[in-house]
Amino acid sequence: MATTPLDFLLQKYGPTMTLEELAVALKRKPGGVRVVLAMRTEEWAISLNSRKIYIGRRVHFPTDAVAELLTGDLIRKGTE
Repeated sequence: MATTPLDFLLQKYGPTMTLEELAVALKRKPGGVRVVLAMRTEEWAISLNSRKIYIGRRVHFPTDAVAELLTGDLIRKGTE
């Protein structure tokens, strides 16, 4: 049975992901992801920033948005 990236991420992280969990999924350091998201120069960062959610003071990202980023769908949606 093949699972989709969304199914895998939902099972591992739940409906939202913290910045640290996003960094693990992208195989990057949390500080590096934080900088790219703050600079807003990369197309994927702009798309992901537009979907971020604040829970208290913490930034969370919808797991479906991260799955779309990993499959390339998030950027394609932004250019259509």
